[in-house]
Amino acid sequence: MKKQYVFIAGACVCALAAGLLMAGFGKKGADSNEDLYGKMIAELGDNEQFSLCDIGEKNNVLFTTDMTYDDGNGHNAAVYCDVHYGDGKEVYSIGIMSMGTAYPVSYGKKCIYTASGHSLVVYTFDQKIPGWSMGTYEESFDEDGNVSYYYRKEEDTKEISEKEYRAAWDEYGKSTVVNFGYGASDNGF
Repeated sequence: MKKQYVFIAGACVCALAAGLLMAGFGKKGADSNEDLYGKMIAELGDNEQFSLCDIGEKNNVLFTTDMTYDDGNGHNAAVYCDVHYGDGKEVYSIGIMSMGTAYPVSYGKKCIYTASGHSLVVYTFDQKIPGWSMGTYEESFDEDGNVSYYYRKEEDTKEISEKEYRAAWDEYGKSTVVNFGYGASDNGF
C-alpha cells in the first residue's frame, strides 16, 4: 500500500511541475510564472489550491487558499485567500477576506475585490511602495436610519455620494471570480 501512495504522490508532483513549465512558456512580463511562483506552488499542502490570474499588471497574480466552495456558476470560489504578486525581485503577499459566500474574492482591471453586505474593499498593487494597498467603500446608518457613504484609504476618510458607492459595487459586479484548482490542469495549463 505505501508504494502505491508514493507513486500517486510522485505522479502529482510531476504533473504539477509539467504545468508550471507550461505556465512559464506563456509568461507575461519579464518573469515567467515558474520563476515567480514555482517554489510557492510546489510547497502548497494537499488541501491548498491556487489560481494564477492576469489582473493587468506586468506579471500574473498568484492566489492561494485552503478552502473553496462551488459558487453555482462553475467556479471553485473562496471567501478568504492569500494574494501574491512577484515583481521579479520580491513577492509581496497579503491575506484578504470577504464576509460570506455571496461575496467571493474576485478581480478586475488592476484590482482585487472582497466585500460584505455594507462594504467593498478594493486592493491594488502600488508599484511605487511597492506593495499592496486597499481602499474601502462603506455604507453606514445612524440611529435614525439615515444612510451615509464613505471611502477610506490609509488614514484618509471622505464622504462620497450614493452614486459613487453604487458605481464601485457595479465594478465588483462585473469582476471575475477567482477560480481555484489543485494543480496545473485545474488552472488551465
